[in-house]
Amino acid sequence: RRKDAFAAEGLEIEEAKYLAARMMMRDREQGLDDRRVCFECKHYQAKKCEAIRDKYDKPTTQTRFMLMRCDFFKLKGTK
Repeated sequence: RRKDAFAAEGLEIEEAKYLAARMMMRDREQGLDDRRVCFECKHYQAKKCEAIRDKYDKPTTQTRFMLMRCDFFKLKGTK
């Protein structure tokens, strides 16, 4: 499911497969890897981050498909 979602967002199919596999391993190793991708965050809307703003107060385009840590991360579907 993730692979298809990543591909639909513009990631090449091989990269989508690779990222989906890395995230599956991350999820299986609960607590060992706390990195996320912007794609999982509720602040990610219209391919932009609504939480991180540039100096003109515009939403930024983050590295959407890179596993990373973010102080603003909120999982989609949570309050």
